[in-house]
Amino acid sequence: MSPARGRDGPLSPPLACTACGVNPAAWLTPRVDYCYDCLPGGPFTPPPCRKCGSASYYSQGLCAHCHPGSPGFVGSCRDCLAYGVYRQHNWRCWKCRWWFQHYPLGECSSCHRTVTTGEQGYCRLCLETARYHQQPGEPLDLGAAQKWGQQLFFASMNDPRRPAALRTRPAMGIAEALLLINAPPPPESTQQVLFHVDPDPELLRQRANEVAHRDITSRTEHFLTARASEYAWSKRQTNQVRRTLKVLQLVFPGANLQFRASDILALRSYNDHNVRSTIEVLEDAGLLIDDRAPSFDLLFARKTVDIPDPMRTQLELWRTIMVNGSSKPPRRQPREASTVKAQMYGILPAVTTWAENGHTSFAEISTDDIRAVLPDEPSARHLMLLGLRTLFSILHGQKQIFHDPTKRIPLRPAKRNAPLPMHPNSIRDALTSPDPAVAFAVSLVAFHALTTRQVQHLLLTDVADGRLTMPDGRIIPLAKPVLVRLTAWLDHRTRRWPETRNPYLLVTQQTGPRLTPPGRNFPWKKAGISAQSLRTDRILYEIEQTGGDVRRVCDLFGITIATALHYARTVADPPNTTVDSA
Repeated sequence: MSPARGRDGPLSPPLACTACGVNPAAWLTPRVDYCYDCLPGGPFTPPPCRKCGSASYYSQGLCAHCHPGSPGFVGSCRDCLAYGVYRQHNWRCWKCRWWFQHYPLGECSSCHRTVTTGEQGYCRLCLETARYHQQPGEPLDLGAAQKWGQQLFFASMNDPRRPAALRTRPAMGIAEALLLINAPPPPESTQQVLFHVDPDPELLRQRANEVAHRDITSRTEHFLTARASEYAWSKRQTNQVRRTLKVLQLVFPGANLQFRASDILALRSYNDHNVRSTIEVLEDAGLLIDDRAPSFDLLFARKTVDIPDPMRTQLELWRTIMVNGSSKPPRRQPREASTVKAQMYGILPAVTTWAENGHTSFAEISTDDIRAVLPDEPSARHLMLLGLRTLFSILHGQKQIFHDPTKRIPLRPAKRNAPLPMHPNSIRDALTSPDPAVAFAVSLVAFHALTTRQVQHLLLTDVADGRLTMPDGRIIPLAKPVLVRLTAWLDHRTRRWPETRNPYLLVTQQTGPRLTPPGRNFPWKKAGISAQSLRTDRILYEIEQTGGDVRRVCDLFGITIATALHYARTVADPPNTTVDSA
């Protein structure tokens, strides 16, 4: 470590001259804020260096080579202790700078220093010491630093990772031939070669192809390079995928031909492994067995684990037809996963109650049993009865039950709560958020009442000349506060992901190297408010300003007549409370 690094005092980096702003100040102690060329009454000839006598004066009586605060002062690398680095490179040599960007900070297993450690858990100084003591043909002894001590070196002088004797094998000289002839005889326990047979070149080629075929790194390097170039991956992310592929080959040596996605996901317990990108590379190379189950299937399995087998089988049939649809009579269109999930939560209390009462099949359920479990609260009752109607209608259509017991029970409409405005302070705080993504997304909803899905799927090409083109053909002139926040977000996006190919307007850390939209909760978790609550507040404001003009509200926000009438009722009977978020 350089003796000057971290030292405060007269040998710290001096300030620039207050007159010319180019040369350093002549003295820090005593304080002289001018260089010798700009001193009042000057210019003056600076004194020679008090340490080496050089005429190239820098500051504090020293030249640029002797002053520890100058850019030309030579010191030692803070990681490998190699001599020959400068302050302007943060006191790291070029190799240690690469290590610092690609490897974590930890404790070296040999010297126990807290520095950047490689994949083997050793610092670069201990690894270079082990390579220095390595003999040709012998493995690397990582404990060499503890046996022989650490060997220091000059910076950027040991670039080859292996000595020349290990990289190349020159022609055998006369001295080496004499040593080989006079070599001691092998031990008696060694099996002698009876005769020498030249290997078959064809067999050698076949064996080499087999080794290359089982080497996952060589089979995936082309696909990794292509995906990294196509999606503008950083060097760090590309190297993380390479390390993950090596770990896969070590952890699963018998599965070199194909890997299961579930096994790769288990590697998330390791540090610094980009599992998702590794799965994408293996899928491109045809080496992936995608056995990942959808999250909704895992949730359904957890919720129905205690239900009797006949009921669970019928519920699985209902879930399959609801999600995938049915092309056979009675035909049914597939539903959104969120709709099926909501209906599943609605019918689970009834199914659990029937299972506790001893029922093992939905064929045993009668209309009275359904009426007995229906809740009194209107919204919960509507959701449960709606889910039970789809359940029994599907089971009846698939001939799993004899009749549909829900036909005699009328479906009452769900109780709709009165829409409430938000507190102005909550909207103001979100609009002035220091996060440019939060401020931009909130401004889109606050000024133009976009939905969460619309904000999530906005493309870069949808914004042009200060206008936003919606998927339904509407063209929205963006308000001036929205344009200001849009410019701030685009500047941040360019600085943070300068080479991303993602076509969506909002980009996250996960979607930057991909072509997918952000999640539904981005950036609303950071904003602390709900997009739906903010959109409700904007619709209520427009209803109030237009005096309940339903047609204008429908055209402006793209909502139905029934929804607009529901908001228009607040003009005649306005609510007295506000909500902060939903």
